Amino acid sequence: MGTCYQCGTCTADCPVARHAEFNPRKLMLEPDGKLSWLCATCFKCYRCPKDVKPYEVLAEFRSRDVKEGSYPAYVRAFVDVVKNYGELDEAALFMRLLRSGKIMDISLILAALRMRRVSLPVKSECASEVRRIFEVVGNA
Repeated sequence: MGTCYQCGTCTADCPVARHAEFNPRKLMLEPDGKLSWLCATCFKCYRCPKDVKPYEVLAEFRSRDVKEGSYPAYVRAFVDVVKNYGELDEAALFMRLLRSGKIMDISLILAALRMRRVSLPVKSECASEVRRIFEVVGNA
């Protein structure tokens, strides 16, 4: 792995950096484990001319957080929804985040439902198999 010389290629390619405080280039200088959870894991940062691989650095932060149990509440909500429904069900995730206080405005959920971006929660046919995978893997 090379040494980052702050060219900005990773940030220019990052779809999250356009819409959030997330900046892969800055994170290579000043690592911030909490911001690592904003990474979309799209691997576009792999175009690094120095082969730094920012995703791997961010993945290490997330891995450490999971081992320590210090990950953000929305990550737990995401995992619980997948475990319960067998796949990501956006409406169920929205409702869980709303109940936890992580989304304060129900109008976001209603707008998504109206635009048919999400539908009402429905369990996947493979929900029981996904739950068994979580049980085998543990720590979830």
